[in-house]
Formats: sequence, C-alpha cells, structure tokens
Amino acid sequence: MKILIINPPRVNGFAVVREERYEHKDVGALYPPLSLLYTAAMLEKHHYKPDFLDANGFNLSLEEVKNKIDEIKPEILITRCGFDTQNEDVEISRYAKEKYKAITIIRNKIIGDTDWFKKDFLIKHPYIDIFLNYEPDSMILSVIQHIEKQGIQNLSTLKGISYIESDELKTTEPAELIMNLDELPFPAYHLLPNLKPYHTGVLDSPFATVATSRGCPFSCTFCAYRNSGYRVRSPENVVEELKYLKKIHGLKSFLFFDDVIGLRKGRFEKISELMIKEKLNLKWVACTRANLVNEQQLRLMKKAGCEEIAIGIESGDPNVLRDTTKGVTLDDIRNAAKLFKKVGILFYGLAIIGLPGETKQSINNTIKFIKEIKPFYTQFCFSTPFPNTAIYNYYKENNLILTEDWRQYSPLAPVPVIRTKALSKDELIEMRNYVYRKIILDPVYLFSKIRLFDWKWNIQGFFKIMQRIKAILFKKFIR
Repeated sequence: MKILIINPPRVNGFAVVREERYEHKDVGALYPPLSLLYTAAMLEKHHYKPDFLDANGFNLSLEEVKNKIDEIKPEILITRCGFDTQNEDVEISRYAKEKYKAITIIRNKIIGDTDWFKKDFLIKHPYIDIFLNYEPDSMILSVIQHIEKQGIQNLSTLKGISYIESDELKTTEPAELIMNLDELPFPAYHLLPNLKPYHTGVLDSPFATVATSRGCPFSCTFCAYRNSGYRVRSPENVVEELKYLKKIHGLKSFLFFDDVIGLRKGRFEKISELMIKEKLNLKWVACTRANLVNEQQLRLMKKAGCEEIAIGIESGDPNVLRDTTKGVTLDDIRNAAKLFKKVGILFYGLAIIGLPGETKQSINNTIKFIKEIKPFYTQFCFSTPFPNTAIYNYYKENNLILTEDWRQYSPLAPVPVIRTKALSKDELIEMRNYVYRKIILDPVYLFSKIRLFDWKWNIQGFFKIMQRIKAILFKKFIR
C-alpha cells in the first residue's frame, strides 16, 4: 500500500511542535518530527516503504504539500496535529481523503485525551478515520495490517483507537505500549533531506532530538503528561543512536527530549560516561527537575557536552508552587541553581503566570525569587488549562476560563485564556510584561551575561534580548 507520512506545514509563520510532550506553536526553535520518524522506522522495520514529508521543518507551503500528495496518491495518510493548529493541520487530511480516498490516521493524544474533545474533533473533521490513543510506534503496525485486510471495517477489533460510528465516539480497549524501548528502531532520519533546518535557541544545526525515556511519574496539575508510565532506553542504546546520527548525518548538537532526566540514579551518569568514552564532542541541552540533580551527575554531563539545562520553577511563591503538586520546593530549586553555576552549565528557568491562587503579591514573590537564584534566562508562560490537565477542571469549575477557542491555547501566546480569582486578563498581561521588564532590563542581569573577549556571544545575546523586548512591546509570542 502507498503510505505517506506528513508533518503538516507551519501555521501563520509559526513552527509547530507536534509531539508527545507538547503540541503547539513555538518560537525560537525548530524540532524534527520525532514521533513520526519513529512511526516511519517501525513500518520500515516490517518491510513497508512509507514516503515522508516534513513540511514544518522545511517550510513547505500547503500547496507544495498538496503537490506531494498528488505525486504519491496515497492510500494511507499518517499525520499529527497540534492542539492550537487543529483546523490548519487537518487540511491535508481533507485533501487526501476527497481526492484520493486516502484512509487518514492521526495522532493528537496527550493534551486532548478526553472523550468529549475527541468526539468533537472527529465529528468536525469527518475525513479523519482513525484517532490513535497511544504512542504511534507501539500500534501503527497492527493498524496498517488491519487496513490492508479489512479497510476501515470492523475497527472495534483494533486496540487503542477512537473513531466515529453513527455520530457516536467509539474507543477500543487499550493498546499495549512497548516497554523495552531498546526494541525500537532508531528514528528514520534518513527519510529527511538533511538535519540543517533544525535548531534550538542555544544550539546550531545539524541538530536532532533524542528521547532516552518516555513518560513522567510525577503529578504536576498543569501538565497533560503527568502520571504516565515511565520507561527507559539503555545508556548503550542511546549512545549508539548518537554515534549513528553523527556518522551518517553530521550531527553537531541535540536536545535530550525527555520530560525528566536523572530519574533513575546513575543512568544519566552512565550515558555521559559513554559519550565521553566515545569522544562524540557534541553539544546538547536537556530538561529535568530541580530535585533530581547532583554535583557528580552535572560534572559528568558538562564534560559530555551539556550546555544548558531547563528546569521548571513554575512559581517563586511557596503556596502557589505547593498547590501545583509538583513535589519540588523553593529550596530544591535554590540548591539546583547553585550546582548549575558551580559546574558551569547554563540554567534555564521555566515559570508560569496565572496558576491557581496567583495574585500580584505571588508574582512579585516570583520576581524576587528569580533575582535571588539568577537563572541564565527565565521564560514566563501563561497558565494554559489543556483539557487533559487537573487545572482545567479548577478553572472550569470557578468560571475562570475566558475562551475555549483552541487556536489561542499556546503557553507562549501574549494573551492568556484564563484569569485568576484575583487578577483579570488585562492584569495578567500587564504583570507578565512587568516581570519580563524587571528581569530582562535589570542592569545587573544584563551585565552578568557579557563575556569578555567573546564578542560573537555578546552580539548574539544583544539581538536575542532585543527580540524579546520587541515581542513584549508588540504583544508577540515570546519564548
């Protein structure tokens, strides 16, 4: 069968991340479509030969994508969908269905993993046949084999999917996840022209994303990814992929695309040791929790090429932070900040404005805390209650949701979709702008970023700061 896998085009000039960890418009970074590359690799492993198109990565227009569909004339289309880009992303599915009767399989699970959302989505977009409820690579083979034999008849016998039948949502029994991640083939990067378009704010191309684990066992109320089964790859398997990417694709830098690293004691130390032993000389960044780092681990990571680590600060107010049920304290964050500076790894803070209980005083507490711990940079997002989060119910029950126009549901957006009991929408906007001004325009902060005798660094940093100030002034997306 002719199988075409497409990562849809950018939306209104924004690159879109369509992955398990988050599914929304982004600025300042461009990631390869990792889950779709895993899906393609799994099909290739079983002797299928899918065609692949990353329209997002290579900035192809919708018309160029339609031309590719016309060229392939697919019988099956596999794609993903961003949460705030649903209407635009499904246009390729509509075109393939209407012109070629292609069976469309889509994945948009984590953020919208509620029955009411899936029913509304599938009824609005009747040209989508199958909605995958689990990681695509764990179930795509059984879905394709079923379609080969029966088309889209008897879908109830498939595991892990949702679909519409007689205007009702049907969801089948759960699919089994792949527990031993070493069994997965490496993502099918060879189906991309190259890795040159991909980058992040700190690292240059050729760039890739590498997932060493899946899932997160923690219970943060604002996260749709919470309480998900945690599985890992072996250190040896991870480093083999890095060696492959460097040898075949000229990899220079990458992001460890895990929700948390260091959860299993000694595991990331082993990965770092193997990277050092293999003399990979790659630059990389990662994300973790403040209470999972230690000095020995960080020193090995630094030696292995780690440039920056992002951790969730969320709030500098102890009461607001406690109510997120994150299980991290301000002292945990203080200790982590000291360790990052001690070993020389840049510390990127992630904070949220408008969490339940937020007031002007709690935001001022956050400003005070950020100035105390001095991250290299702090990103301030508005609290965004995606349907599959605990805070969605809180905002809904307290009539604090301002809109359910999903197009506006990006944490990087300049306007919140909620208010708090103490702060209106306009007050939240003003307070976020105030926070950025207090942090970014602080002379102590600015001078601390200057590196003597490194004018390339200083010039690049100046332009990044100016871009962020411009985004604040003109109410643009800001990372």
